[in-house]
Amino acid sequence: MLDVYRLNAYLTALHDTAMALMNHLDIRELLESMVCRAGELVGTKNGYIALLDEASGRFTLKVAAGFYTHYVGMVITPGDGVMGQVMVNGETCIVNDYASWLYRKQEPEYNGLSAVMGMPLKAGGNLVGIIGLAYDEPKEFGQEEVAVLSRFADLASIALTNATLYTALQQELAERRKIEKKLRYMSYHDALTGLYNRTFFKKEMGRFERSGKKPVAIILCDVDGLKLINDTLGHEQGDLLLDAVAEVIKTSVRASDIVARIGGDEFAILLPDTDVKRVGAICSRIRSAVDVYNAEHLELPLSMSIGFAVSAAGTAGTVTMNELFREADDNMYREKLHRSRNTRSAIVKALLKALEIRDFITEGHGDRMQEWVEELAASLNLSERRTGDIKLLAQFHDIGKVGIPDRILFKPGLLTPEEHMEVQRHADIGYRIAQSISDLIPIADFILKHHEWWNGSGYPIGLKGKEIPLECRILAIVDAYDAMTSDRPYRKALKPGAALAEIRQQAGSQFDPELTAIFCELVEKRYRGDGV
Repeated sequence: MLDVYRLNAYLTALHDTAMALMNHLDIRELLESMVCRAGELVGTKNGYIALLDEASGRFTLKVAAGFYTHYVGMVITPGDGVMGQVMVNGETCIVNDYASWLYRKQEPEYNGLSAVMGMPLKAGGNLVGIIGLAYDEPKEFGQEEVAVLSRFADLASIALTNATLYTALQQELAERRKIEKKLRYMSYHDALTGLYNRTFFKKEMGRFERSGKKPVAIILCDVDGLKLINDTLGHEQGDLLLDAVAEVIKTSVRASDIVARIGGDEFAILLPDTDVKRVGAICSRIRSAVDVYNAEHLELPLSMSIGFAVSAAGTAGTVTMNELFREADDNMYREKLHRSRNTRSAIVKALLKALEIRDFITEGHGDRMQEWVEELAASLNLSERRTGDIKLLAQFHDIGKVGIPDRILFKPGLLTPEEHMEVQRHADIGYRIAQSISDLIPIADFILKHHEWWNGSGYPIGLKGKEIPLECRILAIVDAYDAMTSDRPYRKALKPGAALAEIRQQAGSQFDPELTAIFCELVEKRYRGDGV
């Protein structure tokens, strides 16, 4: 039994321990203090604390002293040793003669232990941890000593709960600050390019106006032909081009300049301490950067219309930042009017070049088709204008294929239903391209309808019979013939006779029967000496 002086010493130590534990809010420091203080109470340097990982449901040794030091990180096995017993039963486990204990750990290194105690750490009645002490010399835990250690475990549980709540609160606050920082960033930045957005740009214009500092300049840049690119190649390609614009502008201006994307295809630059000469030099750098980009990206040219305005030092303070912005916008728009036709032509040329490079199926396809459609048009006594339109259609009918992924265009096997649907989009894509180019507007409708079938089962509209323009009915036969007599990734070319047999079989369903007969006669006439 403990004497009064010994008990008083325990209680004093317990009070001091409680005060010390409550002052620890860092969980790691708290755990280390727990092990140290518990050992001091009963005179041992061997101790440990294991905690529950809520995600896995396992208890792991987190901190240790003395004998247990090299076991940090060990996962507790239910029922194994003192820790395992506390884990299973949720109650204090005291072993005064460890060597003869039934549930002792069997590893040789545990043979040196004499007495071991494990106590539960609980929160809300649930086991959240285990604190343990051990002796490597004979020891017997008395009732008063056990009571003091149990009280210590209760205090440790409270301290651990407080520290855990504090840590969770700190993590929540840190996460909230992180979210707030992200929201602030998003409120002032463009999600696609990472540049500032219109809101921030307007805010900075107001700040510049209030400061009255001059000279100040505004440059506005508008991406030419972005809608055509989005409509034909898709918004993903358009987004890549916008990213390129952002990079071109950022590398052309100074660190003090404010660059923003203020609209779908509009970019703005606010330039402090910038006179007319300097802003002109910056615009020249932007144009040079565009030329460098285009030299490295031949598949799709980048074109921008640029306008600027300067509020010079010493001028009357009547020019507001909004008026300066409008002046830059007017200058940019005037340049855009001069560039628009050339820009569209350059984009279409790039699209055709991309089609030529990507789609080997069409190599010589357009030329051969022009020859056949011209011959068929002559047999029908069509006017020179209609013949010219059909020849133009033969050349450009597949321009929409620039918007079809390579994985489909170059697929060696048969297409899936989903891939067929993707390929069918090329008629609509081609129509939109043709609508944007004045030279192709007359055949835009033909490009849209050149895959309609005589029986109404074609695409994209499902026209039937003579609802289908004559130009499209002519092209459909010639296109099918040339496709069958050309090598494809999934089959070799057919002989002319075999191709004509296929076309005759589809007369009345896919093809106009009258035109089919006329075309077959033309082919047979050309190859009569070859046994067709």
